[in-house]
Amino acid sequence: MAAPRELRVGVYSNEPKVFVNAEGKPSGIFVDLLQLVATREQWTLRYVPCDWQDCLDALAAGQIDLMPDVARTSERERLFDFHASPVLHSWSQVYRARGSSIQSMFDLAGKRVAVLKGSVQRATFQSMMDSFGIAVLLIDASTLTEAFEFVQNGDADAVIANHLFGNFHAAQYGLADSGIVFQPATLYFATGLGRNADVLDAIDRSVQDWRSGADTQYTQVLRRWGGQEQGARIPPWAWWGVAGLALFGLLAALSAVVLQRKVQERTRHLQVSEQKLAAILDSVGAFIYIKGRDYRYQYANHHILELFGRPASEVVGQDDTAFFDQATAVQIQENDRRVLEHGERLEVEEVNTHLADGVTRAYLSVKIPLRLPDGSIHALCGISTDITERRRAEESLRIAASVFESFEGMVVTGPDQRILKANQSYARLTGYTVEELVGQTPALLQSGRHDAQFYEGLHSALRSTGAWQGEVWNRRKNGEVYPAWITVTAVRSAQGEVTHYVGTLTDISHRKAAEEEIRLLAFYDPLTGLPNRRLMNDRLQHSLATSARSGAGGALLFVDLDNFKDLNDTQGHEFGDQLLRQVAARLGGCVRSGDTVARLGGDEFVLLIEGLSPQAHEAAAQAETVGRAVLLALAQGYPLGGHTYHSSCSIGVALYADAQGSVDELLKRGDMAMYQAKGAGRNTMRFFDPRTQAAVTARTALESGMREALRDGQFLLHYQAQISQARGMVGAEALVRWQHPQRGLVSPAEFIPVAEASGLIVPLGAWILRTACLQLVEWAQDPATAHWTLAVNVSARQFRHPHFVDEVLGVLEETGANPQRLKLELTETLLLDDVEDTIERMTTLRALGLGFSLDDFGTGYSSLSYLKRLPLDQLKIDQSFVRDLLTDANDASIARTIVTLAQSLDLGVIAEGVETCEQRDMLASLGCHMWQGYLFGRPGPASALREAPAGAVV
Repeated sequence: MAAPRELRVGVYSNEPKVFVNAEGKPSGIFVDLLQLVATREQWTLRYVPCDWQDCLDALAAGQIDLMPDVARTSERERLFDFHASPVLHSWSQVYRARGSSIQSMFDLAGKRVAVLKGSVQRATFQSMMDSFGIAVLLIDASTLTEAFEFVQNGDADAVIANHLFGNFHAAQYGLADSGIVFQPATLYFATGLGRNADVLDAIDRSVQDWRSGADTQYTQVLRRWGGQEQGARIPPWAWWGVAGLALFGLLAALSAVVLQRKVQERTRHLQVSEQKLAAILDSVGAFIYIKGRDYRYQYANHHILELFGRPASEVVGQDDTAFFDQATAVQIQENDRRVLEHGERLEVEEVNTHLADGVTRAYLSVKIPLRLPDGSIHALCGISTDITERRRAEESLRIAASVFESFEGMVVTGPDQRILKANQSYARLTGYTVEELVGQTPALLQSGRHDAQFYEGLHSALRSTGAWQGEVWNRRKNGEVYPAWITVTAVRSAQGEVTHYVGTLTDISHRKAAEEEIRLLAFYDPLTGLPNRRLMNDRLQHSLATSARSGAGGALLFVDLDNFKDLNDTQGHEFGDQLLRQVAARLGGCVRSGDTVARLGGDEFVLLIEGLSPQAHEAAAQAETVGRAVLLALAQGYPLGGHTYHSSCSIGVALYADAQGSVDELLKRGDMAMYQAKGAGRNTMRFFDPRTQAAVTARTALESGMREALRDGQFLLHYQAQISQARGMVGAEALVRWQHPQRGLVSPAEFIPVAEASGLIVPLGAWILRTACLQLVEWAQDPATAHWTLAVNVSARQFRHPHFVDEVLGVLEETGANPQRLKLELTETLLLDDVEDTIERMTTLRALGLGFSLDDFGTGYSSLSYLKRLPLDQLKIDQSFVRDLLTDANDASIARTIVTLAQSLDLGVIAEGVETCEQRDMLASLGCHMWQGYLFGRPGPASALREAPAGAVV
């Protein structure tokens, strides 16, 4: 059951389908049916009376929700949505005043016809009249009632309405059905485009119940509104008039039949003669035609008509340009001119290209002149025969002779397989002369590499199918063995007996060599000759399957050269390639013959060690032995360009037992173990650690969760108060929190590094900046908080984003926040790369009033030469110095130095992580009079900032 809702429904006057009755209430077929649906769906209907066009405009504008009695057209489907099944079927009729002479559409010529403005009937009727060339004057009416009144008052001669409205009201206005019916239509409820899809679905469900008979209320509604108009009684004199007209029509028809028979009798004799002549000409198996002196066809037999693919009416009167291309037409006309102008009897071959399909065919044409009694030529008669196939057969014989002596070796044998004829190519390929081959059998060429079973299969295929082809190793006269591609085809007589065998012979030595080269390129690394990734994957899959069946262990060693890029960058790729070839050779010496060494690409190699112990710890020990050998072998010096180069490698080891039969999983684990070895200082080996996999999986899940959090709005800002000794609360620092739907609050220490590494820090930082600016706007409304500033942390990656400055300006403009109340906290990592760009961006933003604070000062690297150029407002003492301020003299000295430096650079200074009054007082004694920390309140919602602990400020 759908939720209760209110629908605004447009109502216009179109009885009995929809109208407002005398009591001012909506009524009609559509109203009653809609009420049935509303009761079923718990809708509340509010009807809005309007004229037809106004209703449609209101529906499109969303001022009403539903419009009944709408015909569905392609134009309206661009403006409105409809349900699938129609509610009613309707058609349009023309109604006339009683006594009017309008009986058919031709009687409407020059008449005035009233029609509903903007309706489908208007456009359809106008189009229908235009197609018949009938001029009518359409008079637009705002309602059907107004249109019927036009006819009743004499302002129109006829009116167009749907049959339901017309039959319901015709008698009331003194109108009658003219018998003119057009435009069957289906009627629907309509809604605005993209709105109320659930309403349309509900209507469809009810319509289906009505149509299936499951709900009989539909039939009851139609019966209630479907009363037929009582037809007027026809007076007796009218019946006599109809009988007289019928008698007159019968006499006229009989007269027409007599006249028609006389004409048919006179033409029958001519038709018989023509049919006899046509039968004779059509029975001839040739193309027969007659052309006049204007070169146009006067007659064409049925062969010509079939050739052109046109009836006689489209051939007679045309010249050859209508059927052939220009070159053909010029050639034919030149031949026809010799007959028509000079009276020659012409027999010539003509090659014609047809326009219809572009096919070229050859014809033998005989053309003779046709003369009048005075001897003058008035036409020509042509008889053409298609000789295309004959010419092709002749051409085929010539081609066959040429082909037999082609580059490919060909031989013809008798049924006993003795050679009858061989071409020069066959002789050249076999090393024998043609004379030496004739009388021999192809067994002369056997190399001995195929057994008797092979040749028995060849002969069996010839007997059963009449053909065989395949690769055969043959022997030339000089004893050289070579691969050849042989085809043998049996030639049979009309009775099905084998008369000959035709064979071809092709030397495929070069192709075989090319295939081997392609195989090497596809499966082997061209630089080192080792198997490539594709072949390694195949072998690894096979090795894992074998290990699973036999229970034997195995290991994958993922080898990556250390600092290989330095060699390429300093000495060039040529030296790098030399090193890779030497590494490949050394790796091959570290494994057994049955193991695999492959190069994945770059400086990455993989070793597949098979046949290890089924016990995991023993297999690991065996794999470690191989790994140690690889480390030792690759650590030896490499002679490169007259110098000795030293290198090392990092090895990751994954046992087959770890991968559970998955190639991708084993490679991934080996790769991860290799990176563990890199992280351990290089030139070492590490086995796969499941904890590393778990960390990577967790990081991937966290990154995916952050993307969902950004999309679903799971992040929120907490605020930590910033306190001035002299002024009390002066602002806060915005700190992002992640309210995970399952895990609760996730620590920033967990998700911020992932955001930095994945690049999500950029959209997250944009969200933080915008949310902080909205908070500033809110504080500005209250005099007690209007002077507060808000510090927002900006990561180095976010700050260096090409559009960062534009994004900050856009957020300030969008939110209306005061830039002088916004402070961006930057870290010292910004000073490690492209300082000039950093200074330029900070200067641009500071010109707009934004402030800058250098966060975590003293924990990283800060060049004083750069520091004095940065447009900073404040240095922030890191909490690591504040924590042990009272017990560690070094921390106290660092804090004092930072304060002194800030004062010398005319910068403010603030300390974070202040948790005790003693820390606060110590900082104040050092000259730091602004603080932030748990002493003044933990980070929390903005509403909690007014609740700083009493007495925390002195």
